[in-house]
Amino acid sequence: MTRACRPSLLRVAVAALALLSAVAVWAAGPYVEGLSWEYRGRDLVASFGVGDALDRPDLKELIQSTQPVSLFFTVEVVKHRFLWKDKLVVRHVVVHTVRFDNLTRQYSLETQVDDKVTDRRAVGSWAEMASYMKEVKNLTVTSVANLEPSEGGYSIRVRVHVLTNFVLWIIPWEVQTPWVSQTLETP
Repeated sequence: MTRACRPSLLRVAVAALALLSAVAVWAAGPYVEGLSWEYRGRDLVASFGVGDALDRPDLKELIQSTQPVSLFFTVEVVKHRFLWKDKLVVRHVVVHTVRFDNLTRQYSLETQVDDKVTDRRAVGSWAEMASYMKEVKNLTVTSVANLEPSEGGYSIRVRVHVLTNFVLWIIPWEVQTPWVSQTLETP
């Protein structure tokens, strides 16, 4: 190898190391926390949240720039089947959206469940906004009538999509949690 090739190889190695370390930082990412469920009357009710989502500097900057920012919580109930693909029983998408008003210094919050607005409010501090944005409480997932006792059983699972980022301005990078699931006992 000639001496002229060594500096270019060194540059490539440094660039690759920098890219891999950036990927490791992004890989830490958000996570689902506090998944719990219970039967209330004839309904399956779930609560869950997301951790380390609003701590991201890029997300903080986006919120403070007055652009609307949404967190998408997807909750599913899945029926497990023996020697066959699992069956999706129900899916709900809960969307928390925040808009910062630079004039009033307030955060406008909106919640949608399956494209229907269920809550609107305004709060004055980052802490109140973050507390609201990171949790879904007492979501009615399905009726007990939709759950039949079976061999395979059921599970409830949750995933949170935080944002879509772009690497090198052209490659989409989804910032989301992995699925977190718990086994459901049929009543």
